[in-house]
Amino acid sequence: VNNAGVSFNDIHENSVEFAETVIKTNFHGPKLLTESLLPLFRLSPSISRILNISSRLGSINKVRNHNIKETLQKERLSEEEIEGVVKMFLGDVKEGRWEREGWPQIWTDYSVSKLALNAYSRVLAKRFEGGRLSVNCFCPGYTQTSMTRGQGTHTPDAAAEVAVSLALLPPHDLPTGHFFLGFGPYSQSRL
Repeated sequence: VNNAGVSFNDIHENSVEFAETVIKTNFHGPKLLTESLLPLFRLSPSISRILNISSRLGSINKVRNHNIKETLQKERLSEEEIEGVVKMFLGDVKEGRWEREGWPQIWTDYSVSKLALNAYSRVLAKRFEGGRLSVNCFCPGYTQTSMTRGQGTHTPDAAAEVAVSLALLPPHDLPTGHFFLGFGPYSQSRL
């Protein structure tokens, strides 16, 4: 379970001052850990599972730029293309044009980091489709954490229970390439 998630915004604020840190933590951190563990997963005789904790804020419909949407929705999306989108975002932040370039308007850096994580999860699920690796994302919803300043509709323990139940699904019930939303009954969609 990759549960990396930071944001330096207040609930009703949108700043990209720490965009590089947010991207490194929320996207590159889980990606590097996953890539490091893949050789061990390949050796396992049973199904290995990756569950990336994500967010609805990382939904493709939050992006207003048609070219970015088109890239990230490609059937044969590559990791290089995801990295290119992330690099484009960070460039737009440095140049001060991120608002007019069609990036998400709410918690922009956090949203882009989770958008990239969702896209990477989809690429990984396709790469290992039919194999012994299940890759999914889970959005716990508005959880009472330090990131939300203790606000939220449920506790971290409640969110963790759902994440654990998803991570421990029996092999015959275990999907790959899905985005799970909130609390049971699970709402799920393809990544």
